Amino acid sequence: MAEDWKKYWNPYKPELAKVYEEKGLWSEMFIKVFDQRAQRFWDREALVGGPNGEERYTYGDIKLASDRLALHFLDMGLRKGDRVILQLPNICEFVFIWIALQKIGVIPVMCLPQHRFHEISQIAAKAEAVGYFVAGFARKFNYHELVDEVAKAVPSIKYKVSCGKEIDVPGDYYDLRTFLRDKAEERVGAADELKAAMPDPHDVGILLLSGGTTGTPKLIPREYNAYVHIARESSWELGYNMYTVQLAIAPVAHNMVLAAPGIQGAFYFGGKVVMCPSTQMEDICRTIEREKVTHIPMVPTMIIKMLNFEDRKKYDLSSWQIVVNGASKLEAASAQRVEKELPCRLISQFGMSEGTITNSVLGDPDEIVHNTIGMCCSAADEWKILDPDTGAVIAESNNYQNGDFRGTFNYKGKAGVPGEIVFRGPYTIRGYYNEPEHNKRAITADGYYRSGDIACVHESGHGFIIMGRIKDAINRGGEKFSCEEVENVILDQMPNVHNCGLVAMPDPVFIEKACLFMSLRDKSKPYTLADVQAACEKGGLTKFKWPERLEIRDELPETNIGKVNKKELKAEIKALIEAGK
Repeated sequence: MAEDWKKYWNPYKPELAKVYEEKGLWSEMFIKVFDQRAQRFWDREALVGGPNGEERYTYGDIKLASDRLALHFLDMGLRKGDRVILQLPNICEFVFIWIALQKIGVIPVMCLPQHRFHEISQIAAKAEAVGYFVAGFARKFNYHELVDEVAKAVPSIKYKVSCGKEIDVPGDYYDLRTFLRDKAEERVGAADELKAAMPDPHDVGILLLSGGTTGTPKLIPREYNAYVHIARESSWELGYNMYTVQLAIAPVAHNMVLAAPGIQGAFYFGGKVVMCPSTQMEDICRTIEREKVTHIPMVPTMIIKMLNFEDRKKYDLSSWQIVVNGASKLEAASAQRVEKELPCRLISQFGMSEGTITNSVLGDPDEIVHNTIGMCCSAADEWKILDPDTGAVIAESNNYQNGDFRGTFNYKGKAGVPGEIVFRGPYTIRGYYNEPEHNKRAITADGYYRSGDIACVHESGHGFIIMGRIKDAINRGGEKFSCEEVENVILDQMPNVHNCGLVAMPDPVFIEKACLFMSLRDKSKPYTLADVQAACEKGGLTKFKWPERLEIRDELPETNIGKVNKKELKAEIKALIEAGK
């Protein structure tokens, strides 16, 4: 099965691949870069973890641990091309495992700690996962019980690995602690085993999850050489170097925290990564002070909470240089507060797990940083803004001229005119994993990925202004999820619901929260919000997907083809909130 997965993803167009190769854009693999950094910085501290920074590892420690685990994973039976579920919190073991899997070509499917049976079972089945890595017990949840439940439903899972420190490991699990104590890298022939297992740079090295607009998240294949490309390119914009200390707060399964530029970007330049297991502002401030943190990727919710955290003045945050806002746009009013109230510079980032990353840059004026998402990171990124109705090109990149790339800001067409923004480039997907029908809609005939976002070019040409989404999804504090998925669970679990529509409602902290509108079969038996949330829990939905407001109507508005008119519902809930109701 290990090699069969290759038929489920789409290769780059040959003419584009030829250019990317010739221009040296695919010249590296992260695992080779990391091992080179380890040779240079063997005794340099690279990774810090634990509630109080008690876990500390050098580049040499990570190199040895990843080699050791890679060999033990081979002994387990894992092979190149196998897929495994990786569902871990922000712990140091994640880094060891992530690098070890790359060294033997095993593909992790990056799942969030919040995911439960409803999501994981479907994701594992779609990926035909053979393994499942969890932390054992974390945040008062027993992941072993989840693994066992999923393994019963997904027969392909053969290898269960426990990575926790404070829980007994069941007998049918592999214990990561045992692997880490056994110096397999010292055995005869170990180096040859690792050399033989090394994947090809063009192989898919990771499966990320889409935000999901049609139910179960889709799987996003990213190649080794492409994934290190974006870590490197987005790092320049943020001033990464060997003295960078990056704090990982948001889940490491997120592209922003892992590779845009994330953990990979920090290690690429010989910097340090600090894993923060807590999202409490007091713990974050304490960690910044203790570790002299310089760079922090954050979602808008976290930035707003930090701005509103009055006790931050008790801590020395002077080392903090850059805060990267990602996942969704930070409103201009909050963006303006950052540099007045925090000691750092704001970088506005727009990123998709599917690929393209845009950033403002350190030298940009406030107008660009506060009101745009910056411009594409890679010189080879291409984009178009298309009229949603006609498909006509409103504006497009013009950075590839006479056989060479000429910066990132060259474009032609109209500024200020909105349309759907589409992308292609050396790290943007050509299709989701094993989704041939959906890919016909998601990818244009000339290979551009349809983002589903409405945007226009800023008049300066140095950034895009995001104006909304075509997709039916909600972005709650950076966690994107499908409205349809939640609606299906509600209809399945609550038999008295006649019709329902989930829409985003504005929120000052999370930017968007979910409001559920419903109509009932029997109006004498209404539901409460607590009933709805209990149904979501019973249906196995992650908590951040639960509706946080319920509106019951006799009938829901419909479009001319009989679908719930969500445009009307969004306008209605927005008006209610603005009226203080």
